[in-house]
Amino acid sequence: MIKVSRRIPVNEPGQPALTRGDVWQGLVMKADNALPFVPAMTHCQVLNRETDKVFVREIEFRGERCRERITLMPQEKVTFERLDGSVLGTILNEIEEDADGLGLRFSFALSLAGEEDGGPVEVAYGAVVEKDYLKAVDATLAAIRKMKSSRDALIKRYFDVVDAMDLEAFKAMHSPTARVVFANFPAAEGPEQIAGAIGQFWSTIDGLKHNFVNRWDNPGESILEVAVDYTRKDGKSVRLPCVSILKPEGDKVGELRVFIDVAPIYGEAPAARQ
Repeated sequence: MIKVSRRIPVNEPGQPALTRGDVWQGLVMKADNALPFVPAMTHCQVLNRETDKVFVREIEFRGERCRERITLMPQEKVTFERLDGSVLGTILNEIEEDADGLGLRFSFALSLAGEEDGGPVEVAYGAVVEKDYLKAVDATLAAIRKMKSSRDALIKRYFDVVDAMDLEAFKAMHSPTARVVFANFPAAEGPEQIAGAIGQFWSTIDGLKHNFVNRWDNPGESILEVAVDYTRKDGKSVRLPCVSILKPEGDKVGELRVFIDVAPIYGEAPAARQ
């Protein structure tokens, strides 16, 4: 049996800071498709999903195909159980947080079929696999940082355009199949329709500014808690609480759902904010 456990610090000086949620998002993506994360893997396909947290995938690692059962424990760890092939056992990816900060631990307990337990062949294989998994962890963290930076940039660029009420730039921020639902207005689909609907709303105000309160990132979307300052046509301002769910599609927005009550913009003038 080959047993190895290593902890890698998540946040290094000079690198974009990652949260537990960021790391978990990357681990989920790696479980679904490891190819961008594991250099030594050449094939990865989900075969069936037993539940939303358990599924079986087929991989090819160092020239050998096998099946793995993946078990997700949200925000904590991912377990990979080898179901067949010449290498059997389990691999763990665990998120740790302690006095040293956030860490990503990979562990494996593997055995080689037909080889002596703890013999020279297993020992040599274990050294190779350990190097492979160190590279995989480094590649995983690098991919998560890149993904985090890309989403940060998209969200900032998008809401800068919104706050500037630049309609042409806003239209260009959406994918061809984008969908936007704002407040209780009908859904708008496609850049032209989206620009038309939001442009109509913008024509009823003199300005707006998004102030971000909280953000939660999931693999396919970001949830944004925002306080939005609106400038009314009468010159008065009103701050409204808002939650937006944004789904990226490459470097554009694929879907946006905005939960907000805009009635105070058009009702009795609010008292001035202190």
